[in-house]
Amino acid sequence: MLDTGQLKLSREALALFRQGLAAAAVNGYEQAVWFFNQVLELQANCHEVWYERGLALERLGDYIEAIASYDRALSLHPTEDAACEIWHDRGNAFQYGLGDYSQAITCYERALKYCPNHGAIWQNRGNALLYGLSLPEEALLCYDRAIAINPQNNLAWRNRGNSLAELRRYDEAIASYDQALVICPDDQVSWHARSLAAEKIGISDRQPTTNPAWYGSGFGSDQTFVEGDTDSEVIFASKFTAAAEVFSLPVGQPLLIIEDDWGRREIILERDSYVVGRDPSTDICLHSQFVSRQHAVLTQKTMPEGYLFYEIVDGSPDGKASTNGLLINGQRCQGAELQPEDTIVFGPGVRVTYRLLPTSA
Repeated sequence: MLDTGQLKLSREALALFRQGLAAAAVNGYEQAVWFFNQVLELQANCHEVWYERGLALERLGDYIEAIASYDRALSLHPTEDAACEIWHDRGNAFQYGLGDYSQAITCYERALKYCPNHGAIWQNRGNALLYGLSLPEEALLCYDRAIAINPQNNLAWRNRGNSLAELRRYDEAIASYDQALVICPDDQVSWHARSLAAEKIGISDRQPTTNPAWYGSGFGSDQTFVEGDTDSEVIFASKFTAAAEVFSLPVGQPLLIIEDDWGRREIILERDSYVVGRDPSTDICLHSQFVSRQHAVLTQKTMPEGYLFYEIVDGSPDGKASTNGLLINGQRCQGAELQPEDTIVFGPGVRVTYRLLPTSA
């Protein structure tokens, strides 16, 4: 939420705006949008309202409308701090919602003009470069900046390792994974990526050191490391798209990144099928009242070339449709063959991202 200061809203409009914020705070995003629309009917010249409306729409998976709201907010000449956050979230909508990485990078660059020491923006810019445009060298510079701002950001260390693995600099990649694991020892994605990097150079796994000799090196003598908490909401696993790989055939260990009322977690997919839903007995339980008890089915399929992938179909195993359906990459779908970077919205505040962990050759 923006620091709105003293809003130039009438008493009635301010009351509605506060109700919208309260609804969004408890994941009532559809209700929040309704309240924000009511405010805008009374006063359409408040950038804070347009911004909050955009955030709520983004959480609902309506990325195009969210971007339109951010554009209206920017047209009303917000403060520099506010403009930074709006451009940042606009970039996230393009990257994680629509998969338009070039537009996302443009937004992040606009945001960084206002706040060049915003670690989450550097990290998200790196994600777009690495996972969207397959530019690991440029992504590495972004992760270096994010780590310089906050050296306790385990996700930046992990993604730095993924960039180095893409560049086949496996020793350095392992060092970055080690630092991610020092910060977050239970990070299974970093453990898996580290193991694969170790296989590439023919060494056995070993526990990461608690004070690696390389920590703080490699960024240049002019960098200053400062403590701080990360506000990034993004978790990634590399697609391992090195130049010698065949890009049209995504290969790797399928992984789901789940965001729901219980927070964020990662599940490696290995079975032939999974039932996904709210019921605790389902194979993958999503914690939200907006998810049906048996919302969708994931089924493993095989390409003609022999590579595995997953297909998702709305509804229970016996064919009963879910209440909210599936929104895949911003489009309502009955089902789809999942590709790396696909985002599936099951309902307000419930999002699943499909990615691939790198596999050893």
